[in-house]
Amino acid sequence: MISQRGFSLLELAIVLVVIGFILGAVLQGQNIVYNAKIQRIVSDMRDYSQSFLLYYDRYGMYPGDEDDPSFPPGDTFNGNHNGLVDTEEASNVWEDLSSALGVVTKSSPVRGGQYQFGARDFGGGKRNYISVTNLPNRMAEAIDARHDDGVWNTGNIQASSPYDGSDNLVTLYWRI
Repeated sequence: MISQRGFSLLELAIVLVVIGFILGAVLQGQNIVYNAKIQRIVSDMRDYSQSFLLYYDRYGMYPGDEDDPSFPPGDTFNGNHNGLVDTEEASNVWEDLSSALGVVTKSSPVRGGQYQFGARDFGGGKRNYISVTNLPNRMAEAIDARHDDGVWNTGNIQASSPYDGSDNLVTLYWRI
């Protein structure tokens, strides 16, 4: 005669508790990674904003917008010196920051996004900004809610489209 033995209810309960702990740890780990990405983006945008303003403080011109043909050394483009990083000047900001201050551009920590400079109307006139592209909508909303007013088209942090809590990609603009 073959003895049939299964798991007792106690053994099944222990296995379910262990699985619950593992699942909870995985979910908590994902939350930690998500929050770390948000903090890195905020930190990068603040650092780049400070470098942008330090350049202005030292040289009296914004990077990319400068119109001095001899500065910074190796400069290949001169802006119109109107105080705004216009579309045609935006690509030169990184060159100026690198040449004058040693600032190096980084990729965003999410989905191949890039940091970019430019100017846009934040309400009350055009202002310079640093932006990050290819940011999930819900992440942009979280950054705006933590560091500004949480509304996609007002304040000092704005998005390229309304917040909907999705993973649709947007550009987030941070006013300098």
